[in-house]
Amino acid sequence: MVGRVRLWAAFLAAVIAVMAPPPRAWAADEPLKSYKAAAIVYDPAWGDLEGNIARISAAVDAAGAQGVKLAVLPEQATIGYIFDSFAMVRPYLDTVPGKTTDALAKVTARRHMYVAVGIAEIDPATGLGYNTAALIGPNGYIGKYRKHGLNAQDQAWVTPGDGGFPVFDTELGRLTMLICYDDTYWQYPRLAALHKVDVVAWLSSSDRVSPGTPPAKAKGDHSTVATVQHIAAFNGVWLVAATRDGIEKNPQTGQTLYYNGGSSIWDPSGNKVAQAPVVAPEVLSPGAHGMIVAEIKPSMSTPVRNAVLARRRPEIYGLLALHRAPTDPNATTTPKDVGVKAVSWPASGKPPASLPQPPRGGLLVLPELFSVGADAGSAAYTAAAESRGGAAEQRLCEAAKAGGGYSVGSYPERDGGSVYHTVALAGPDGTILARYRATHLPPNQTQWAKEGSDWVVVPTPIGRIGLTLGEELAVPEVFGTLSALRADLLAAPMGVPSGVTMQEDPKLFNQPYPPETPFAPMAAAKLGQTWVVMSGWSDGKSVSAAVFGPEPVIATPPRVPAAGKDEIETQITIAWPGTWLNQSHLIDGQRPATTLPIALDPASPCFQKWASEPGWNYGC
Repeated sequence: MVGRVRLWAAFLAAVIAVMAPPPRAWAADEPLKSYKAAAIVYDPAWGDLEGNIARISAAVDAAGAQGVKLAVLPEQATIGYIFDSFAMVRPYLDTVPGKTTDALAKVTARRHMYVAVGIAEIDPATGLGYNTAALIGPNGYIGKYRKHGLNAQDQAWVTPGDGGFPVFDTELGRLTMLICYDDTYWQYPRLAALHKVDVVAWLSSSDRVSPGTPPAKAKGDHSTVATVQHIAAFNGVWLVAATRDGIEKNPQTGQTLYYNGGSSIWDPSGNKVAQAPVVAPEVLSPGAHGMIVAEIKPSMSTPVRNAVLARRRPEIYGLLALHRAPTDPNATTTPKDVGVKAVSWPASGKPPASLPQPPRGGLLVLPELFSVGADAGSAAYTAAAESRGGAAEQRLCEAAKAGGGYSVGSYPERDGGSVYHTVALAGPDGTILARYRATHLPPNQTQWAKEGSDWVVVPTPIGRIGLTLGEELAVPEVFGTLSALRADLLAAPMGVPSGVTMQEDPKLFNQPYPPETPFAPMAAAKLGQTWVVMSGWSDGKSVSAAVFGPEPVIATPPRVPAAGKDEIETQITIAWPGTWLNQSHLIDGQRPATTLPIALDPASPCFQKWASEPGWNYGC
């Protein structure tokens, strides 16, 4: 550890000793086609505002000397993170703008660069405290964002953010900032996409419980940096995610937090392009302990962002504008163990002549279009379309009755002159209990199917079952709405796995996820705090059958078929009681009044007014 610190200190000293070149004479609004962005791994000294400002400035200057144009530092880099009350943190707070931004402005002017830094802020007008990210550029302080998603540690002294989600137009593209636990809420980066942001700077202090903590006391264990991939993958934006390593101790209380590193940079398709090591916690001297750098091309975000937003259907998102109480009477309250089964069939073969049966009293999910086959083509699906009560539904009912459980499968449904991709749920009495016409069809299915307009969550003795296609889970509004409807489980028939795979460092998880795991259904389970039972057609390499749980980082790792098997049967608990989070806590933490644009028609005057403003300024 000592050698690691000395090497970094020597590097800083050597770089800072070099005279900075004169800034390039460009207009502030001249866009750069590409530039270097860096996530700086910085560990503050607890409560040392002045010392941390000096060390942060040195680290930023070192980054600028390497040609970095955007540097992102962790959350509350100015004083550390563990404070138990406002009285405890008050002596160390800074204003924004203030001492930190003034010091960094000297560096950013000299290096012609931009910095996003986490500051523990006091508002001089109100005397309130905020967990804040500030943006400083070549011409000085630009603006700030105050954290919305507050966890238990924040709530000891932090006032919820009141400035919306501001967007900043710079020569680096359109930028916004989010902080740590904000990533628990898919709505916040979705607003960034709707605001046509190119780059999200995410500032975090992502901690874990101390090594050796008994499981009964480890319910607060989680890792926010282990779930940031969704910010990029669901929204078509670049993501620069900075977090800490090392160990932090509050000298007044003795409370200790352990940080495991893993800062990362992601492209607009959700692929990881750079990552700092995930490390075991160790005592480190205050200051920067490295950085990761990647080339950012802002224009890459536009086509990807446009494609993901094109699948949205805001006319059916009204529920997302409503406050959902955590005491929702629709929610399942009595936990129950339920058997579920997911199956995988080879995409190159024909559908089996007979269907498997569900676990008794449990749930079976079949691959999508189970009676026709994978990638049969538009003409084949149109020709195979049948009315309700046809052969596909009869087979589902027979399987459910024979197994004494519930069966879910999808088929091409004909209704007059229209064809829908319909997901049906059959019950143990051998009848169809519900049907869902897919509302967010994958692009390759819009040629033969028409989209439906109704959500379906079915209350059953084994819990509230939401019906969806696996591919629809790439649209966060889908699982977000089903979660708001208090679905305990999403039954998700899927085709051949497609889209980006899970790329978070497996070392961030208590139990690593399997290679080639589809990203969207795993992320949907966590971000919606539901179970996802996914069955699909196998391409021979990707995970095509799995049961995903609400907390994949620590408590509910993906369950997949054993080697050589084509199905997984397992028990899950509905409703999920949670560890550091469950669905009730998730819904209670959401702030729909701040995310209304998600539910607005993009052509409406209200949305247009919001979209033309640099931040959240809803005036309708």
